[in-house]
Amino acid sequence: MKSYKVLFVGSPGSGKTTAIRTISDVEVVDTDTKVSDSTIKRKRTTTVGMDYGKLSLGEDSVLHLYGTPGQERFKFMWDLMVSDLANDASALILLIDNTRNYPFRDIDYYLSEFWDYIVKRHFIIAVTRSDLMASPNEADYQNYLKDKGILAPILFIDARKSVDVLDLVVSALNQESDIDWAEVLHRVAMTELKNRNPDPNSPQFEWLRKTRDVPKISIIEAAMQVRGISGATHLNKEFNTIDTSQEDLECNNLFKSLAKLAAAIKSKAPQLEPVRNISLHAPRKDSVSVFLEQDQSLGLLTLPALTHKQIRQQAEDLLQWSDNVENTQKT
Repeated sequence: MKSYKVLFVGSPGSGKTTAIRTISDVEVVDTDTKVSDSTIKRKRTTTVGMDYGKLSLGEDSVLHLYGTPGQERFKFMWDLMVSDLANDASALILLIDNTRNYPFRDIDYYLSEFWDYIVKRHFIIAVTRSDLMASPNEADYQNYLKDKGILAPILFIDARKSVDVLDLVVSALNQESDIDWAEVLHRVAMTELKNRNPDPNSPQFEWLRKTRDVPKISIIEAAMQVRGISGATHLNKEFNTIDTSQEDLECNNLFKSLAKLAAAIKSKAPQLEPVRNISLHAPRKDSVSVFLEQDQSLGLLTLPALTHKQIRQQAEDLLQWSDNVENTQKT
């Protein structure tokens, strides 16, 4: 039997698990667990190991579907999948969540992390959730890739629709002329129809229950549910407080002073890369950190057990998902 593989990567909540479930012939093997970090802003469960599904492409061929965890703290699984489980994959499909505040930064990040893997196989970008946020549009993405010297298909999809996800697979395997795509499309469409009303005792029903619409919470509420974060303040581009968990005025003023310091450095030394974060650390003391974007900043007070890398990961996702920024830049 002829065997193909495709690897799905992307940020948390971009639709990797959903895409695989949408077209898999078999019950998807997932490693979802309850969220205990900043991802709670977007969903209640997250992949901590991998997703795996399978799609028959005919009597003598099959497609294996692999999905990576979105969070950087599970990077060891990325390494395992590209070096072993999906080492012989035909394509890498990068899912980009268009509702994140800086989606082009996600492209840069995953290109950097998977570049050695990408250059040896088909590379496709799938933009999700554009029904909720229309910008950037297809031309914006094309121009961005063109400026980087990269030529790749860009498809805007709904990861819940089998036709959309199958379009990605067809693009990934476009050189395989012996596959009856019409028959495959009919079969996955029937699977999608069945999955819309699953048996209440089925794994599909349980997954739909866990992934139902998530109530909106602010990034401060999300931050305060992360183990190790004891205080958070969200600032706008003028360094005024949008929201805070802090009653300590002195701590809030320190966040603002650090944010203003970063802006002053940018003003005095424009030839340097912008300062993205400033952190104050001391042995066995809480850390004070501020993370900056053009249009917002986030100050975090964290326990000594959290490393700077862990703090940065949480802060960057929180700023990507903030929804009360007046003039968010999509780059």
